[in-house]
Amino acid sequence: MIDHVAEDFGIHLTTVEVINGGVDRAAQNLLGRTETAAYAIKWSAGGSAAGLVVPTALADRGLRAVAAPVRTRDGRLCSERDGRRLSVTPWVGDRNGLDGGLDEAQWREFGELLAATHSLPVTPELAAVLPVAGHDKDLAATRATEALLHASPPPDAIAAQTRQIWMDHAQRIAAVADRVESLAPAVTPSTVCHTDPHLGNVLAAPGRMWLIDWDDAALSTPEHDLMFVLGGTYGDEHIGDRERDWFFQGYGPVTMNPLHLAYWRGSRGLADIAFLAWEAFTPGDYGDSWRARANRLLAANLGPAGLIALAMA
Repeated sequence: MIDHVAEDFGIHLTTVEVINGGVDRAAQNLLGRTETAAYAIKWSAGGSAAGLVVPTALADRGLRAVAAPVRTRDGRLCSERDGRRLSVTPWVGDRNGLDGGLDEAQWREFGELLAATHSLPVTPELAAVLPVAGHDKDLAATRATEALLHASPPPDAIAAQTRQIWMDHAQRIAAVADRVESLAPAVTPSTVCHTDPHLGNVLAAPGRMWLIDWDDAALSTPEHDLMFVLGGTYGDEHIGDRERDWFFQGYGPVTMNPLHLAYWRGSRGLADIAFLAWEAFTPGDYGDSWRARANRLLAANLGPAGLIALAMA
């Protein structure tokens, strides 16, 4: 990796270390250091080039809450190695937003950043790389997970618990899937969105915040992003009425479409429970500590405060 970064970006790293965490199984994340600087290095087969093009467009407009990728020696936003995108971005932030939340100024800047994202014109360059968000992949993942839970005997106690949690909520899961499909014709994605701006993708430092991991940027509707400050999502233990007020002071006035909000909540809720149940049910691929935690998160996501319930409210 040190050789690749030197050849492609002209950056001469002295050390590289693997960064664990995150749910993107198609990506390898690394921290690379030179004598004077640090860089986030991502080697990914997932997402799209929009994850590099959108933050670059925002940085070009003077938004400081994004970290624009370093260009390659021949001016591109990434290079390609073994069929995977290799990108390099300056390392930012002292802590993750899940570690204590954000302060007033950071919440306002978060709102300003998403407002600027949603007002980005869809230029030919963006249109060429931005996928159109929808529910098909999330619904397919839900059905595949349900098929796995039905077809395979639980290999251990953790998997048996996973199956029981799912079966206890099977009717509600099916109802949300039906609702998502019924709402889809009312949703016309035409706005540039991050689509995953939970606090785990926010980095903070005194007086600063950055939104990272733009790999799933897509054309969507503003509700796809705004649901992450309205409750029921990852990290919402740090988000109350005060934090929402601060956020919307930065974002500005908005009229939420309740059907769009229900659609994205349902689609994301299905994706989250499918991911958690699949990994909790599958020993060998994932450690038992994570699998047990995935079961706890699965139960919480299916609880009265989770996206599944909110999508049906």
